[in-house]
Amino acid sequence: MGPVNILLQRSATAVTLVLGGLTACSRGGAVPLEHTPQAVYVPQAVYCSAAGPQPGGSPLCPVIPGDIGPDPAIDQTVAYNGIIGQLPTSAKNDPQTPFDNLSWQTFIALNWAQGKEGSPASQGLQGDGPRVWQGWPRVSDVFGDARVVASCNAPPGMPVFAVGSDGQGNPDAHNEEYIQAATGEPAIDVSGNWTIYERRLNGVEVAYLKAPGGNTNWNLTTLQGQQNLVKARGTVSFPAAGDQGATTGAIEIKAAWRVLDPARHAENQKRFYVITAMLTVAPDLVRASSGEAPAPICATVDLGLVAMHIMQKNPVTQNALKPEWFWTTFEHVDNAPLASRPCDPTSPGTCAAFNQLDCPVLTAPPSANYSYFNTQCLSPDCKTNQPPTASAGGRFYWNPTQPFAKAYQVATWSQGKAVTVGTQISRCWNIYPLTQTLNTQWRGQLARLGSVFQNYMLVGTQWGASLTDTPNPRVPSTAVPSYLSNSVVETYLQTFYDPKNPFNTGSCVSCHATAKLAEGNNVLSNLSFLPGLAQPVVLRRPPVGVAGHEDTLRRE
Repeated sequence: MGPVNILLQRSATAVTLVLGGLTACSRGGAVPLEHTPQAVYVPQAVYCSAAGPQPGGSPLCPVIPGDIGPDPAIDQTVAYNGIIGQLPTSAKNDPQTPFDNLSWQTFIALNWAQGKEGSPASQGLQGDGPRVWQGWPRVSDVFGDARVVASCNAPPGMPVFAVGSDGQGNPDAHNEEYIQAATGEPAIDVSGNWTIYERRLNGVEVAYLKAPGGNTNWNLTTLQGQQNLVKARGTVSFPAAGDQGATTGAIEIKAAWRVLDPARHAENQKRFYVITAMLTVAPDLVRASSGEAPAPICATVDLGLVAMHIMQKNPVTQNALKPEWFWTTFEHVDNAPLASRPCDPTSPGTCAAFNQLDCPVLTAPPSANYSYFNTQCLSPDCKTNQPPTASAGGRFYWNPTQPFAKAYQVATWSQGKAVTVGTQISRCWNIYPLTQTLNTQWRGQLARLGSVFQNYMLVGTQWGASLTDTPNPRVPSTAVPSYLSNSVVETYLQTFYDPKNPFNTGSCVSCHATAKLAEGNNVLSNLSFLPGLAQPVVLRRPPVGVAGHEDTLRRE
């Protein structure tokens, strides 16, 4: 082999590997240099947004960044193709890495142990106990409980997950949910349990909701307050980092949990972040036994974190970044397999599953232990991402005992065997290659600590932008990447896009751009759906397959 000269060019966010010489080695032998890339760009993790060394030796820290670091790719232009097309060759033309570092920095800081924010990562990211974000108010703390919430006696200090209703057999979104917000459909894990969704807000957002611009008469948690704002021709604009000295902007979190087997508590703790909680379900959501009145569920359960979706309001800047929030989504690595023909975020217009639910999985390791995919049932015997069939009236009832979604599992036949499945979820989109590289680096740091959070991955970070070249009608043009969805939070929207109805889309920004106040004058609510909870009913898109869903929402 000829000589190979290696030069590492370092910056705060990147390493460029430059090769020189006649040939380079590969597994198959020498390869002519003209067929070898001259430069391999490797994005670099920035483990903490704060300057200086961190206590304990680990570079990880409990600081929520509030904004991205230096990003020459968006500072030098006002219009671009985002991540569509060729991969970046240096930090100068890599717009995405600063956003992904912000996402990881935020995820780590939020999942630091409460009360240990001043402790090193070896303590803050270890052990049991609540995380920083679990000390934030829930949506029900701000907007009030559902009309009906089960009355259960939880042991002191045990968290309570309350699934409430309107008293007429319909779930109410004021408390924890088991219906996905976008589509009105639930997701069932391999054990036959509903996925449970929890939402929390930081203090910056709560303060703004209760007094926009400091005006308590415009309280967005009430219809009267919203009417007062509209009458005064006010607008909704959630605060960002830097506003009135705030270190972060408004933040909303949606966490997804699955019910785990308590007999495997110690084993599960090695794989998931696990909490023991009291799960309560309103009686009219529970399937009653024959001849008996419905009874509430009051069950002590182990819950394992399977996803975290984070919205953070971004500062207004002079570059190409629009004030449309930072959108961050994480999943547990065991959630679901990647589709056999996944869509490519660098070429979204070529997605073969465009506007389809099914993203087929043709092969999967039989030993794989997915939370939302039974490897004994592969395509075409089992289609993926199909919502369960609802009971009469479009309702989904709880079984009084585990498995709570027992009535909605499907018995089928695959590869000569009888199998039972819940929701066969597949991930329709590949993770952007540079994001995947950062995942390896960040998860490696967590593995060095032995932290359970090493088992979570960043699916992507979306941010507001106007794309230069989007001739394909399949590609939303309002954000980078064009599509971003979480397989267990937005299972049934992953490849969807309808320009006439942005609510029906696999883009966070496009969907949330439809968010309006509840007071009825179609006043936009700055990409947050939460002000809609000021009314006693909640608007959702009809379930997939319901006629007329293209341009209408339903009341629940």
